Amino acid sequence: MEENVESASMLSGSIIQNIKSNWLDLVIIAGALIIIIIIVSIVRIRLGKLLERKIPEDRMLMRKRSLTFNSVISNLIVIIAFIAAVLIMADQLGISVTPLLAGAGVAGMVIGFGAQSLIRDLINGIFILFEQWYQVNDIITVGDITGTVERFNLRTTMIRDIEGTVHYIPNGEIKVLGNRTQLWARAVVEVGVHYNEDTDRVIEILEEIFDEIMADKKYKKVILERPSILGDGGISDLGDSAVIFKLICKVRAGDQWTIARQLRKRVKDKFDKIGIEIPYPCTNIYMRNEK
Repeated sequence: MEENVESASMLSGSIIQNIKSNWLDLVIIAGALIIIIIIVSIVRIRLGKLLERKIPEDRMLMRKRSLTFNSVISNLIVIIAFIAAVLIMADQLGISVTPLLAGAGVAGMVIGFGAQSLIRDLINGIFILFEQWYQVNDIITVGDITGTVERFNLRTTMIRDIEGTVHYIPNGEIKVLGNRTQLWARAVVEVGVHYNEDTDRVIEILEEIFDEIMADKKYKKVILERPSILGDGGISDLGDSAVIFKLICKVRAGDQWTIARQLRKRVKDKFDKIGIEIPYPCTNIYMRNEK
């Protein structure tokens, strides 16, 4: 016991002496690490903006992949620089890292610092990267969180939801994932009309709306297939207060919400103009008079 205390005291004294002797080298190493982190961050941001500007929208998949690899590579450079700085500083302090890399030492570090969870995150991050589950700027759903991927590295994924809240999700926690913007998507709109309406007339008006949106140059370029009524003009549901038609439209990934909103607006405006009634739920209340 006394030998261990004496050994620890000698080691701490040696480290203090090395700090006094090599303080300038230690400051230079720490400063170099900070400079590398700052430079990598600036390069990542500027390169990301350059990729968004130079790669056109019709090559969106290439743009997303480039942004994803930009995020991953910059993160790896920072991690490697940090590890190298720690090892060099340990050498300057006279601390031998060889025993720490021995089998027992590594096992102790894995258990003690929760490296098992870290390794799981890294492995899952590698699978996500090479299997192309999603890219930067994709809109994904993980559990009950839906948002845009703003940053991805091998350990974590950062997504921002519609309210602007940023969520940091460890890659090892991603078990089931939905990608709403991969290659293409569908705009889905349900339209309800009154039971008294002529369904053939309703279908005819809806087809006119489809022609109009396809003729609109602003939206034609993002629509991959002409809108249609699901079921070859059939009725999707006989609801409590309305006959339901389901409209579907294959669009460019990420534009499904815009096209769905436009279809709803055009249906409402057209139905109001033509005189087709869009019903809303009604409740009849009967009051009984005991007298």
